[in-house]
Amino acid sequence: MFNKIRYYPQYRRAASRGVHLRGLECISLRSQLLLEEHVMLRHVQIELPDPAVPLRIGACSYIRSTSTVRWLAEVGRYSSIGRGITLGETPRNHPIDWVSTSLSVSHQYQAHHIHARIGHDVWIGHDAVIMAGVSIGHGAVVARNAVVTRDVEPYQIVGGNPARPIRFRFSAEQCAALLASQWWELDYASLRALPFHDVDAFLKAVDTVTKKASFQQIQVQNRKVLV
Repeated sequence: MFNKIRYYPQYRRAASRGVHLRGLECISLRSQLLLEEHVMLRHVQIELPDPAVPLRIGACSYIRSTSTVRWLAEVGRYSSIGRGITLGETPRNHPIDWVSTSLSVSHQYQAHHIHARIGHDVWIGHDAVIMAGVSIGHGAVVARNAVVTRDVEPYQIVGGNPARPIRFRFSAEQCAALLASQWWELDYASLRALPFHDVDAFLKAVDTVTKKASFQQIQVQNRKVLV
């Protein structure tokens, strides 16, 4: 209750720019976020290791509660990330080729990691793990409980531990056309009028939309919302 009252002005400031934000106490003080309009972020444990690299989350994307974010640089627009997910998990925090994996004696060991990146229109199911350095392509789907250790191609569905390709969501021609359309860069209101239920009809209709997206943005730094 104390944190809810304490951060209430920050939440209101975020809401004024169309961002639904809760759980600022779960975000480390050194973590910096850039959030576009219609982002929903609720009680997500965010511990970005490099304060010089902010986490960017695109419009209409969400990360559900009890998820954890570490080595992650960006989430594209229209991406859906479920509960209990780990994003940017470090694969080698301890040395396995040294005499001891214990950092109490192998104290000179330094792990080197690369940020993970998640594209536009990605769906990640509950309890999945995305390892650091992995790129998830636009339109991809990651099944529940999957452990993703390598890049996922655009519009590819993967699952398992380690995650393996299952199939592509659409035909090769449709995938290529969707990528070429870059529909996530278009005006939000115009997109909502398009036939998303039919891929071919959508591809014909999206060519008529010329207006580009324009989203408000907030910055989160030191658990404060800057607009």
